[in-house]
Amino acid sequence: MLFGLYISLKTSDWSWFSRSGSLVVVLGIILTSTQIIENSKRLKQRQLSWEAKFTHDWATKLESKTFPNLRANDTDIWASGRCGLLLLINGTLVWGFGDLLGYLPFL
Repeated sequence: MLFGLYISLKTSDWSWFSRSGSLVVVLGIILTSTQIIENSKRLKQRQLSWEAKFTHDWATKLESKTFPNLRANDTDIWASGRCGLLLLINGTLVWGFGDLLGYLPFL
């Protein structure tokens, strides 16, 4: 966004700043989608876990079929999701209204 702001100030064409908002939205989508991808991986691992329980003998230990702690990197996933959401909001506002900054008298 800063690069778009710089070009807009130099050229007095505020559509560049508005366009930079679309790139911020793309980055926000990427950061937010990591949470969706991680949740789909966990769902697949849970399905495999349930299948393993029904195909194994209950008398034996399921050591080979246990999964590591799946919530180990939850804080990282949620942090990128929050950051992605903020980027989506800011990018959408800049994309939709960034060109109107050119109408401000002090710019």
